Amino acid sequence: MKLDAKVVVVTGGSQGLGKTLATSLVEEGAVVAIIGRDKLKLEQVQRSIGDSVLDFACDISDPASVRKTFTAIAQKMGRIDALINNAAVYPPFMFEVATDEQIQTVINTNLLGAIYCCREVLPYLKKTSGDIVNISSESVRFYPPLVSVYAASKSALETFSQCLRGEVAGDGVRVSVLRCGSIVSAAAPTLDEKAVAELIKVYEKSGFLAQTGAGMEGSTVAASILHLLSLPRDANIDLMEIRSRN
Repeated sequence: MKLDAKVVVVTGGSQGLGKTLATSLVEEGAVVAIIGRDKLKLEQVQRSIGDSVLDFACDISDPASVRKTFTAIAQKMGRIDALINNAAVYPPFMFEVATDEQIQTVINTNLLGAIYCCREVLPYLKKTSGDIVNISSESVRFYPPLVSVYAASKSALETFSQCLRGEVAGDGVRVSVLRCGSIVSAAAPTLDEKAVAELIKVYEKSGFLAQTGAGMEGSTVAASILHLLSLPRDANIDLMEIRSRN
């Protein structure tokens, strides 16, 4: 198997792409630690996949929680070979009327959360010559309305990843970015009907729906991440972009 006995941490592992990733990683021989806020959902995923998955409740926007969680993962699993920063929130809102909480939640989860996880995992990855995969979004180059803060958080994550790559390359740690398009099977954020209607209206008018395409299956995206992790150690894919074909 490609990832036989590797220990991989997946944030946002309780649903959507995170759950699909955990399943695909286990199928390739990995042992997976899934991280998320909702302990009950994490436990459901763990039971559905099996003993090769361990669940750890954690709020990645809280650095103390992240620190405690990665210590627990390393103690429980013995090592860490890879981190996939998958967790993200993307609530649409008109920026002019955005609340402090809306802005802070997006930045704290999508950017700071990923940064905190990278910081805590690095000592373990240096021991195993491991990998970090930070998941970005096609929004960084298509500039969709109503998700300006989300797009900004992903753009910043890409820049952070580029800088971090240079810092840790000499330690044998690889850092990659997967810039991802729409996923049809991903869990959608909880929105009221009015917000959904406004989102569709604005996206149709701006042409963004035509740009983003029909969407991909989560398993398609997971296969790309498996490729990044199983790449021979003499190479690093700095940025991989995967988008819906039509």
